[in-house]
Amino acid sequence: MPRQPTTNPETSPAARFGFELRRLRQEVRVTQSELGRRIGYTGAAMGAIERGLRLPQQRGFVEQCDAALGVNGALLQVWELCRSDGNQRWFYPWLEAEQQAVTLRTWQPNLVPGLLQTADYARAVFLGRPGMSREEIDKAVEARLDRQALFSRKHPPVMWAVLDEGVFQRPIGGPAVMEEQLKQLLTMAEHPCITLQVVPLSAPCTAGLLGGFILAQVQGGREVVYLDSAGKGQVTAQPREVRDIQIRYEAIRTSALPNDGSLNRIKEWVQKWTT
Repeated sequence: MPRQPTTNPETSPAARFGFELRRLRQEVRVTQSELGRRIGYTGAAMGAIERGLRLPQQRGFVEQCDAALGVNGALLQVWELCRSDGNQRWFYPWLEAEQQAVTLRTWQPNLVPGLLQTADYARAVFLGRPGMSREEIDKAVEARLDRQALFSRKHPPVMWAVLDEGVFQRPIGGPAVMEEQLKQLLTMAEHPCITLQVVPLSAPCTAGLLGGFILAQVQGGREVVYLDSAGKGQVTAQPREVRDIQIRYEAIRTSALPNDGSLNRIKEWVQKWTT
């Protein structure tokens, strides 16, 4: 049988979903025909979806595929991200890495990491981007919150998040939004797979002044990096660039408070925004 061409996942949300459906199906060694038989569709219909010809509109169909493949919600989460289409195409490669991540390490000097944001905080962040319509902002917020389902999986990634204390000082959305967001951080820190650390304002941490980033280690040990920027972020898996970010991350962590001290510092800022 001739090898099927691989769909380019960066061309559309439908292509992204088809690419991920095929990847997950092949990982569990199920053919298109077998998957179709399990859920009551033809192999040809499944092939059309995998080629990105259309994005499924019914949640029930995706839930059936997810259950038939035994992937514990991974396919459903991809579908929700694709359906909301609140992410730019250049961001798709990072979403793929994030979905496959075993570990996530992030440094954020300006904002709470997207995976830990509340809806109101995320909305305030997007409201600050010139040119975004209300509809675009709604979709972007929905897409960001959908990504947080990572931590509801049976086997979620382990995340270490290092934040600059200045993040808590900046009034994104106003006092009520900041209070809610910081309380959310404390709640998320109770998750067994999430560790938070804070670099205090008093720390001369010049390594962190170059901008935020996220390191994702995926199955097999490969590392992928997402670098923040004012416009489009950069996604790279180039070994030299990855190594540079790994070194910078470890340098930043040496300036951070330990976990208990970091949580106490966040609690102090909750009180400041409450009063």
